Amino acid sequence: MWRKILLILFICFLVVPSVESRTEQIDQTKKILALVVPGLSFNEVEWLIHNDDSSIWKEASFGAMNVRADGPYSYLNNMVTIGAGAKAVGVQGWNSFELSEEINGFEAREWMYQLTGSRPEEGLIHPDFHRLEVKNRETTHKGEVGFFGETLQEHDIARVVYGHSDTLEEKVRYGSLLAIDQKGFVNGQLQDAVQEKTGAPYGIEMNADFLINKLSTNVETRDQFIVIEWGDIYRLYDQHTYMENLHFEAEQKRQLKRMSAFLTRARKEVDDIWLIAPMMNKQAYDERKQLAPVFHWGEEMGGFLTSTTTKQDYLVSSLDLIPTFLASFNIQETEFSGNVIKHSNNGIVDKAPVVKRVNEIVLIYKSRASVLSIYISCLVIALIGAAIYGFFGSKKRQTWRYVTRLILLSALWSPFWFLALAGVVNKLGVTGFVLTLIVGSFICGYIVERTARYPIFWVGTLTFLLITIDVMIGSPLMQRSYLGYDPIIGARYYGIGNEFAGVYLISAMMLLHPILTHLHRGLRITCIVTMLFLLTIVLGKNTLGTNAGATLSAGLAFAFLCYRSVFQTWSWRLLLLLFGGVLSALFLLLYVLQLTGDQTHIGLAFERLLSGDFLYIKDTIERKLAMNWKIFKHSNWTQLFVTSYLLGAVILWRKRLQLGEQGKQLFLQTGVISSFALLLLNDSGVVAAATSMFCVVSAHYYWLSVSKEENEFVIGKTINPGQTVED
Repeated sequence: MWRKILLILFICFLVVPSVESRTEQIDQTKKILALVVPGLSFNEVEWLIHNDDSSIWKEASFGAMNVRADGPYSYLNNMVTIGAGAKAVGVQGWNSFELSEEINGFEAREWMYQLTGSRPEEGLIHPDFHRLEVKNRETTHKGEVGFFGETLQEHDIARVVYGHSDTLEEKVRYGSLLAIDQKGFVNGQLQDAVQEKTGAPYGIEMNADFLINKLSTNVETRDQFIVIEWGDIYRLYDQHTYMENLHFEAEQKRQLKRMSAFLTRARKEVDDIWLIAPMMNKQAYDERKQLAPVFHWGEEMGGFLTSTTTKQDYLVSSLDLIPTFLASFNIQETEFSGNVIKHSNNGIVDKAPVVKRVNEIVLIYKSRASVLSIYISCLVIALIGAAIYGFFGSKKRQTWRYVTRLILLSALWSPFWFLALAGVVNKLGVTGFVLTLIVGSFICGYIVERTARYPIFWVGTLTFLLITIDVMIGSPLMQRSYLGYDPIIGARYYGIGNEFAGVYLISAMMLLHPILTHLHRGLRITCIVTMLFLLTIVLGKNTLGTNAGATLSAGLAFAFLCYRSVFQTWSWRLLLLLFGGVLSALFLLLYVLQLTGDQTHIGLAFERLLSGDFLYIKDTIERKLAMNWKIFKHSNWTQLFVTSYLLGAVILWRKRLQLGEQGKQLFLQTGVISSFALLLLNDSGVVAAATSMFCVVSAHYYWLSVSKEENEFVIGKTINPGQTVED
């Protein structure tokens, strides 16, 4: 008897520490849950924040996410982009299947064998994985589908996927794209995570009890990355067209509360939860609410989300999710263009600032096309009117000249007011903004016309100062301007955009033009070099303008200005040597300006270039050319671009229309060089070239009108553009 007791005690002595060690090991593993909710938008989020009784939403960190993919907005394209950590596109027919499911009349394993020659015995089946890889390998973004899952696999992190968004007519299983490895493998259970439910959209809904059981009873000893595709909202909006409105609203509230209840339970079972909406529902999309909500529950309580990708409060990019997931597992990976999402203002549970900011962005996005269409048409009319005003009768010519000058000055003031009023668009409303813009521009035009000796100088000086100050303090006005960049489009999030880049360069020349006329040559060169240095810092520094194309354009333009201020005759060889030297020096300075502070897209390009990744540079150039061509074919800016360039060509061709004052000659010649450089070097060069050439042509026609009015211009006088510009 005693021997048996001693034997049992000995076994317990050996087993209990082992069990405790295993329990401790399990407790130390990290579980991260990515809850993918297609169809969720800020409309539903606002309702949850204000009407749901659960405290789960107050506890979350909250932000808005740009989900723009390489192709059109769609759940599949956006999900491929999120999973690849780079802009990517899907392939038609993509889906996930369990081993025993039927595809085209065959068992999934058999169909996979027919397509690829391999017959998986575990995990989910992805018959189109090879097609997805090939398609994205051929794009300029080169998104690597499965690289994230492969990285998790290499670090021995378990991956599993649950649920789907199937409707009556089609299978929708895109959640696995977030965890799949480069062999097309990931574990998962798609069908058991969904249960039949009478009255639910298409008679099915997520099985919350099954999912909580999976989260709570998992005895995995490794870190885990768990993806749940919560398809109830997607199914609800897919069936919305056929539903009675009151019933739809009741079902919508029920489904949102079910999701909230699930999150409350899941919060106790995992370490981190990320709720991401890869695609908003069609109703929100049609309302132009095309930013997606993103929530995080972790160690931080409340607060907001941001990242160095956007450098904007409350805003992140879908490209930031993969680096963030990796950082949560303490994995450092630099292959992705996104950045780790940061938390700010921890402890603040009020979600109103994010919603308010999103509504401001949506207001600008919804009305941008109509506002800019009218604005650009007015600029085109102003230019054409200025070009033909001389055809009016001699008795009315003086009056029309004055009206033309006033219109041109008002047009030149408009970029200033577009920026100055950017912060109050939501208070004024779109109509109020447009009226205030028009009134402000005309009043300023009238004042400088009546009181200033150099009206163009004052327009350029104040515009230059406003843009400089805005860039210096983080571009808060430019981020909200109709002429700024749009977080929904997502081409640029910070720095100086291409619309204002063109205006900025020409406003600097407007500021300089009296100096070019009246100062001694040495002082003139000093002022030009000083301005070039200032422009290079403001445009090129990674904490300021961060616009490489505009920086290089400024260098070329002001190098030409120095050349024309010093040399009396044209020398193409000397000019080419000068441009080559300036570009080399600017590239070096641009690189130095990226060495401190957070990495930007310019810093990433230099990093890839120095590592010998010339394919990345080639792809970037191809994207820029494609963007320019797309803008030229479809954008309203093409009207202004074509008009201003045609009139600029007429001005240069008809030499008798050139003005005799040297500062004005230099302004015209340098402005044309600047505009061409912006066209060639910027990703949206058509826009920058249009705004810059418009300013150049408008200033020229204003001076032409003044010179005629003062009888200082002799019709038929020819000024050779290659002649010496005298001191």
